[in-house]
Amino acid sequence: MTALCNDPGDGAPAALLRDDTTRLHEEFLLLAAHEIRTPLTSLLLQLQLTKRMSEREPENTPAWAATMLAVFDRQLGRLARLCDDMLQVWRVTPGSSVHRAPACEPVDLAALVREAVAAAVAQRPAARGAIAIAIAADGAVVGRWDRAQLERMAFHLVKNAITFGEDKPITIEVRATRAHARLIVRDHGIGIAREDQQRIFARFERAVPVDRFGGLGLGLYIAHAAARAHGGAIRVESEIGRGAAFIVDLPLAPRSPEHVHRGRAPGAARALPSRRALARRAPELPRAEHLRLAHLRLAHRRPPP
Repeated sequence: MTALCNDPGDGAPAALLRDDTTRLHEEFLLLAAHEIRTPLTSLLLQLQLTKRMSEREPENTPAWAATMLAVFDRQLGRLARLCDDMLQVWRVTPGSSVHRAPACEPVDLAALVREAVAAAVAQRPAARGAIAIAIAADGAVVGRWDRAQLERMAFHLVKNAITFGEDKPITIEVRATRAHARLIVRDHGIGIAREDQQRIFARFERAVPVDRFGGLGLGLYIAHAAARAHGGAIRVESEIGRGAAFIVDLPLAPRSPEHVHRGRAPGAARALPSRRALARRAPELPRAEHLRLAHLRLAHRRPPP
């Protein structure tokens, strides 16, 4: 049941209003993503065809045209990823009609992070100049993960560092232990207030003014959902004015979150109750049932005639 009210102060529960607002956001995102995706796909195909023709005949392609094609490629790619993120919110939300469990395969996290860095840098406006991003990795860090989900997670963490890092150097670490992999994305920008460090992982939540930074407030939610879907965790360490470090821990061979919380491996059999445990339950039975069980025990103990 949905509560409707014209005035938020007329006594309607605040929780219902928040639920309505979240539901409207989700429905709008799904509708907008589908409506945008159709013309966007057509534009991307036309762009690819135009780029292919210009590469075949570079002498007939003016320099200004090549520059414009590069801008179109970057902006359309940015719009395509934004559209995919709007759909991804439904795919990573448990209980939604299009929720998808991770499709795990061997993935090199270090190589995937390098690809995510390249994709995030490609979307950075050329006018802002180059940015220093250092990647430190312990060779190949291979685990069984969903490649697409981790690529989105890494992309959004790197993009977040670029957006709020004030053009200062960014450091990325990829390490492995015997059972876990750790990804750390660290910037030296504006930082995050302590009271905002939990809520920024929720849908549509932001810790900065919309008119200054834009965005839908979905990137960190998608990153958080990807980590949780693999039985991992993500957290942030930050102070205002001193940058932020996002730390992701992933099992190399993850179990589903349900099994992680349950503390039992998939398919493990439950232990049968002991006789003493059954005896402790016996007083809860009615008196007539006790008498029937007593007769059965006596008949069982009698020697056969």
